[in-house]
Amino acid sequence: MTYGGAFRPVLDHSHQKRSSRYIYKHARLKKLAKSPLCTLRRYKKEMYICLKNGNKEAHYIEGIKQFFALHDRRKGMRHLKLSAKDHYAKDNYLYGILKLLVGDHAEGMNHLDIHTWRNNTYNADKIWRQVKRTLRDVPIIEKRFYGINMMLIMPSKSCILTELDKRCTSCFYYKEMEKFMQLIHSG
Repeated sequence: MTYGGAFRPVLDHSHQKRSSRYIYKHARLKKLAKSPLCTLRRYKKEMYICLKNGNKEAHYIEGIKQFFALHDRRKGMRHLKLSAKDHYAKDNYLYGILKLLVGDHAEGMNHLDIHTWRNNTYNADKIWRQVKRTLRDVPIIEKRFYGINMMLIMPSKSCILTELDKRCTSCFYYKEMEKFMQLIHSG
């Protein structure tokens, strides 16, 4: 704040705008991330402002909404990619799984490997439970090419494919995709 003539305060609105941009970029949207479809009817203005300011959770929510509920795969993946780029753990996982399922195996594997999940499956399991909670109310339609892309990275017969909790470097990606497919079939 600066002072004008006769000691009248002159507000510095640029500082105020910078401050509100920071707030919207870093706003915690945990409750909305647990139920992303509620933003289809409510919180539209807040979501718009958070998205405009680059909030990673807002991009995660919007990505789920666009990809699964509104069936706009391109727009959904764009939002999920923006969130994953900011190292939002749940989105790195979901974006990686979706990239594997749509056939972009290299990028999908890279996103799953960001936090060395192949070597520490505890992290992958923890994040999977969070993603699963997020997707519990989201209608997911299985695409035929999901199964085709799973077959392309199917591990050798030395791995027991039905035991999803036992993963090695050969079967990790396949079994993570299988967990997602089981979620689709159970919902």
